[in-house]
Amino acid sequence: MKIKNVLSIVLLLCISLFATEKQKLVFAVNPYKTTPELQMIHAELIDYLEKALDSEIIFVVSKDYNHLITLIEQGSVDIASISPKLFATLRLQEPMIPYLASIKFADERGTARSSYHSLIITLKDSSIQTFADLKGKSFGFTDVDSTSGYLYPQFMMRQNGIDPAKELGKIYMLKKHPKIIQALFEKSIDAGAVYDGIYRALPKTDQEKIRILSTSEEIPYDAMIASKQMDKAFRTKIRALLLAFHSKHGRIAGFENKSLALYDRLLDLE
Repeated sequence: MKIKNVLSIVLLLCISLFATEKQKLVFAVNPYKTTPELQMIHAELIDYLEKALDSEIIFVVSKDYNHLITLIEQGSVDIASISPKLFATLRLQEPMIPYLASIKFADERGTARSSYHSLIITLKDSSIQTFADLKGKSFGFTDVDSTSGYLYPQFMMRQNGIDPAKELGKIYMLKKHPKIIQALFEKSIDAGAVYDGIYRALPKTDQEKIRILSTSEEIPYDAMIASKQMDKAFRTKIRALLLAFHSKHGRIAGFENKSLALYDRLLDLE
């Protein structure tokens, strides 16, 4: 596996899927964690695909969530793991974008989960006890295209009578979920939004410092998609490989087929 960052994208545009040398595939992901963390999370899967496909896989982290859509539309990537809301948005523009499967992540107990939740959190010693208490308080979101770090929290606030654009205090866009936890503990923000996996991964002592103000309904995990330019038979082969992938120790535990309606529903949050 080769690891590239967004600065190398121009070079990646020169890579042909059907090169005469050993076949190369570009696999892109959203930057929901640091590049080294994402590299570690995907290492076992990429090694598995490289061996099964006899291909070299070049791993790319897009510079932001929306940039991944640009890469997909440009045909610069062959396979992508795309966040749920971004996938729903992409399907509006590209209804026939090939869906391969949905990721199942292993939780802190090793249980494979194909869905997760968004949490609105604050510290237990905070004065924030209800949604109404968020008024005027500083708040940390991740990215405007993040399902659990922005869209669901905004939806939950509106459902509970808070207009986040008008009634929150200073808003910080901290991009990555761990930064929300860090900012909360440093008291740089009064409250924030994260996905529940980042909370479950915390030591018990840190969990006990946090108050969960609200939990969203279930959200399907990231969707794996293929380029429209990819040969259909090859795409089918990759899909079968993903559904056959099972890890006992990796963060990515496996894949399953999900109804696309679960993703399209996310468009109703706006």
